[in-house]
Amino acid sequence: MYRSLSDLRNSVNNLIEQQGENAPVAAFIFTKNDVFYYEMNNDGRNLLEFENHLNDEDTDEVLNRVGNFDYIYEQIGEVIDDEVKRIRKKVV
Repeated sequence: MYRSLSDLRNSVNNLIEQQGENAPVAAFIFTKNDVFYYEMNNDGRNLLEFENHLNDEDTDEVLNRVGNFDYIYEQIGEVIDDEVKRIRKKVV
């Protein structure tokens, strides 16, 4: 799911109203700070590693693609299903 932090805050506030502020949740948030690559540079004495961030437009494109990647949601759904089955086996 791709949205702004403001949109996310509104959704979280709505969930708090519906479920209470102590309701459990599993969440994964990726922001522009997570969109980077490492570049190695040898200064002659040391091998230095630099973290490079993409420009805002490219960062937005990366996060948009990640947020709309169905495979992630399918995998999470499968994990939830598996965990529900595991818990139900414990109860029976």
